[in-house]
This record gives sequence, C-alpha cells and structure tokens, in this order.
Amino acid sequence: MSLAAAAKRSDFLEWTKRRRGIRYPLSRSGAPRLPLHRLSPTLEYLLTTATNEDGWPPLLERIASRSGLTPAHVATAHACSSANHLAFGAILSPGDDVAMETPVYEPLLKLAGLMGARVVPFERREANAWRIDPDDVRRALTEKTRLVVLSNLNNPTGAFDGDATILRIAEDAQRVGAHVLVDEVYLEFLYSEGVRTAARLAPNILISNSMTKVFGLDSLRMGWVIAEPGLAERVRRLMDLVSVNSAHPSERLALLALERADELLAEVNAQLAHHIELVDAFVKSQPLLSWVRPRAGTCGLVRADGIDVEELTERLARDHQTGIVPGRFFGAPDTFRLAWGVDTAIVRTGLERIAAALDRA
Repeated sequence: MSLAAAAKRSDFLEWTKRRRGIRYPLSRSGAPRLPLHRLSPTLEYLLTTATNEDGWPPLLERIASRSGLTPAHVATAHACSSANHLAFGAILSPGDDVAMETPVYEPLLKLAGLMGARVVPFERREANAWRIDPDDVRRALTEKTRLVVLSNLNNPTGAFDGDATILRIAEDAQRVGAHVLVDEVYLEFLYSEGVRTAARLAPNILISNSMTKVFGLDSLRMGWVIAEPGLAERVRRLMDLVSVNSAHPSERLALLALERADELLAEVNAQLAHHIELVDAFVKSQPLLSWVRPRAGTCGLVRADGIDVEELTERLARDHQTGIVPGRFFGAPDTFRLAWGVDTAIVRTGLERIAAALDRA
C-alpha cells in the first residue's frame, strides 16, 4: 500500500470496528453512554426548526460561555473526529511540518498524512508521568512547522498538561508561525476543578471537542472547534465543503446536556473515579504490569513487561470475550490501553478475565 493510500484509512478504527463477540469492552474509551431520555427532550422541542447555517446560536453561546469566550470563537463539526479534520485542513498545506505527541491517538497521525504534511514527533515520557516537556516540543519545531498537535487529557495515557505547559508550547510555536491544536475531548472531566479550555490562553491555540467522550453522547456526532474568530471562520467555510451544517436535532440535544453539565459530570466522574481505583488495584496486583495512574478520565496506558501484547489481546478476545487495545496503535508497542467507561460489573469481570489470561501467559 502506498503512503498516500495508507493516509486515507485508520488502521486503529478499522481494527476496532471489526472486533466481534466482545462482552467486556475494556477497549471502549468513552464515558458510559447516556440514555437520551435523561435529557427530558420533548417532541415539540426536537421538531422545532431554527436557523443553524453556521451553528445554532443558543448552542454556540452555551459552548462559548463554558469556555470564557464568545460565539464567534466556536465552529461546530461532526464530533471531535470531524473537528480535528477541519482544524488540520484549515491550517495545513502539503509540505508543511506537524509536531505531534507520541504516544498519540492514531487518527491524528493519519490526518497529517492525509494533508500531505510531515510529522515530527515529540515524546511524552513515562518517567514524567506521560506529561509533556515543552523543551521536547521546541526541539521538534522546524521552519516548516505550521501545527503542533497534542491531546489533553492525553489519549491513550490519561495524562494532564496544565496551562503553563501549553502556553509555553504556544509561545515557542508562535516564533515559527505555527498554531497549537489541543484535542480536549476528555478535558471536561476536570471542569468541576476549574480547568478550562486552552483556547483562551493565546490566539494561536485552537481546540477540538465534542459531546462524545465525557457526556457519553457519541450518537449525536456533535463537536466543535474553538479558535480565534478569523480561524474559526475559516473552519466554518471548510465545513461548507464537508457537510454545510450540523444536524439540528443533535444541536438541540447537546444544548440540553450542556445545560445540565454539572449534574451529569458529577455523576459520571464519581463512577469513573471508582473504576480508576479498581484498575489501580488490579495493576498493582500483577507483577508484570505497571502504569501511571491517570488523574481522571476513562483510559490509561498499561506497560506489560515480557508479555506479547498482540498475543494477549487476541487471546483475551477469543477465550475471554474481553477487549483491550494493543499499544502499537499509539506508538507504544510494549503497552496496552485499558479503559473503564462501562458498567462497574463489566469492569470487574473484564479485569478478572485479564488476570486469568495473564496467569497463563
């Protein structure tokens, strides 16, 4: 397969979509799915039409207010995947360089190739709790760098990088004329702690986000880019070529969720905090496993010393109906991503089945 053809597909998403017979999906990285009836939508509310050519104004206002910015900063998209695609497309041209984190969510890597850009990696180091060292980013910058890409919370490690780190990265990027894209699809898990979007820190920072991972509303396919108004307008015009506008019922349901965000986030964070405790105890009980415990979120990266991760993954699926994601998809082949955004009973049983498989490794 040519490099151009390889850039037009995601090996990871293709792999995960083809998994069958998984009853204990500790590979699924979002929050537990939220039943739509929890939002109490009325039929009249959903069937009402309204102008949404560049995003439904009430939703834009709600997103902007949570971000401390204005509606002019917000451009809607189809979930975070489309938001990332639009952000890359609005900034990059063939021949540009992209400085990108590793471990990395593989579709981000493929997007750079799709745009004809060269990826220059910078490392998230396990010894630094998977946090970014801005000096590593600075060394990855070139005169052709037009975009720096990271995720926060990081997928797959769950690491969190604070404002000071991201602002330092943005300052260094500005010196070579580059923007910084922060995929914040998991960041709302920290909203109650006062953590806010990095887009407010500097004009060359833009972010992508959606209702998918934190709110468990992946069926809505509702996402957005937040950027300085001029760049946000470029994203909107690119959206015209992709889909013209977003599905209006999804916009309305997203607004209902954001209006109840504090309640919904408190509930899911309490459940996920319990699950992190279960996973931490499990990893500590396994002599061949180790990890950096995430501060929050739905997934983390587990190091597996002396274990064939590919064989373990297939055996878990075949013999134990349990899913994990091998670290090769993130550029970390001696690890696997473990997730816990499912019911507690499924987390417990899945961990028990991983332990049984490790006993026979």
